[in-house]
This record gives sequence, C-alpha cells and structure tokens, in this order.
Amino acid sequence: MNKYEKMFFSKFIPEWHEVKYVVHEHFIVILDRLIILFLLFVFIPCFLYFISGRFQQLVPFYIFEIYLILIYIKIVYDIFDWYNDVWIITEKNVIDLKWALFYIRVNSVDFESIEWIEIEQKWILDKLLWKWTLIIHKIWDEIFRLKEAKIPFEALEEIERIKGEKIEEPENKEKEKFELILEALSWVVNEYLEVSSLKKKKDESINTKLEEVINKEWTIDLRNK
Repeated sequence: MNKYEKMFFSKFIPEWHEVKYVVHEHFIVILDRLIILFLLFVFIPCFLYFISGRFQQLVPFYIFEIYLILIYIKIVYDIFDWYNDVWIITEKNVIDLKWALFYIRVNSVDFESIEWIEIEQKWILDKLLWKWTLIIHKIWDEIFRLKEAKIPFEALEEIERIKGEKIEEPENKEKEKFELILEALSWVVNEYLEVSSLKKKKDESINTKLEEVINKEWTIDLRNK
C-alpha cells in the first residue's frame, strides 16, 4: 500500500482509525468492462461513422462528439467505481467500502467478531489470473465477502497479525496487573516485617535497660509480680 492510498481511503474511516492495508478487486474486473465498452460503444460506432456517408448524414458530427464524450465519462466513472470498491483493514476492524456516484455504503466487522477467514477459487481462469474470493465468516454465520480480490494473502496475513495482537493484548494486561498486585503485596509485607523488627529491637532494648537499673544497688522494684 502506497502513501496515496493510505491518505485517500483515510477519509472513509473514523479519524481515530489508521489504514493498515487496502484490498482491491482484481484489475481484470475493470479490464473486462472497459474492453466491452470500448468495442461496442466506441470502436464499432467510430468505424461505421467514418466509412458510411449515410451514417454521417443521419448523425451530425457534433452529436457524435457529444456521444463520445459521454462514453469517455462513463469509462472514467467505471474506473473510479472499481478503484473505490475495496476492503480497508484498520487496527480496529475490516471495512467494506462500496462507492457510487450518489451514495457511499460502508460496512464494518470488528476483529473480535471474526470466526474464521476463507479464500476460494472456483474457476480455472481464476487460477490463471491469480484471482480469489476473500470471505470472512462472522459469529452467528454471517458472511463478509470480497469477490475477485487481487492477491489477498497479504490482507489475510495482516488480519491474522492484528487479530493475534488483539488476543495477546488482554493477556499482557492481565499479566501486568498480576505483577503489580504482587509487587504491592511484597512492599506491604516488607514494610510490616521492617516495622515488626524495629519494634522488637526497641522492646528488647527497653527491657535490657530496665534490668540493668533494677539490678543496681538500693533500687526498689515496684512492679507487681
């Protein structure tokens, strides 16, 4: 993923999320559309227009120019539509972005709700073109699908890596909490032992001095024995 993609697709996710990876549809998807569009709506009409005088008489040249401009706009739109239909992987979730001229649809799945991930190929042509369908199976048998993805293994590795970090993070927090409790208990015990030791030494010192005074001549012991 380059810097342009990261900056471009950041506008489709919350500000506090970060784009980690973007999965596009295979380029053959848009290539098929463009070839059909060019052959049927550009090449054949142009060929007929310039070899047929009757066609030129029926359709003024400026009308034909407007027609070609509209076809050009359609091609640009299809390319942009293909480029924006992606999966965006963040550190929090996987976002399915569907873009169109008048609406944008965004669906997301959190890593905690992902049960398992599947990659499938159904046709021989898919193997030749290295084209896959990437499927996320969610809890309660929900499916999150990206058809005809381009080399999705890097995306799969990224999802597994982030999921692994999410699992390890609570374990590390519990371990840190446990170690903090042990450290606090150790400090309390040490403080208690130090105070007890000082008190014991103090009592022994007082008793020793008291015995010395009592053992002196002319000393009267007033303690009630």
